[in-house]
Amino acid sequence: MIPGEIVENGIVDHTALSHDPRGGDVRGSSALGPLSPGVPQHPVTVAAPQPTGPFAAPMPMPPLPEKSVGVAFVLTFFFGPLGMLYSTVTGALVLLGITLVVSLLTGLAIALITLATFGFGSFLALLAPLVGLPIWITSMIWGCLAASGHNERVRAQHAQHAHAYAQYGAAFAQQNAQRPAAPGYGAPRW
Repeated sequence: MIPGEIVENGIVDHTALSHDPRGGDVRGSSALGPLSPGVPQHPVTVAAPQPTGPFAAPMPMPPLPEKSVGVAFVLTFFFGPLGMLYSTVTGALVLLGITLVVSLLTGLAIALITLATFGFGSFLALLAPLVGLPIWITSMIWGCLAASGHNERVRAQHAQHAHAYAQYGAAFAQQNAQRPAAPGYGAPRW
């Protein structure tokens, strides 16, 4: 191990230190005595303290772009649950699953009614698309709400990102103000 190297807490380095900087040999001895007889003691290398302050935390990632509520409405108007893929993938998959289940149940119900009425119930097949009307309306509402919610989250991230950069810039300016100016720099040129 190189002196000053940062390592994780609790890592035992059996060969690192050969002597205690305060004096004395570290290997096999301790101020408190051996922990158990016959077991050699080895120094435990502890990580150096992590830096704190404005430069310690990584800068947040830039926020995602906003989504247009109008585009979400147009896509869901023409494509129903498939149009929701623009604003919310999870919501689109949920609504597509519901659409599939409702379609299968409607087809099964129409088939059973047709069989029970000896074919007279087959006219119900003309009304089957009306079952999808609530799903279509739901997809338009859900798609627009999802795009709007996404935009609110993005705006909050923009504000958080701007705040982090403001703190970073203030800390950087404060650090540079405390540092003496190098000759030829920082002094006004008249």
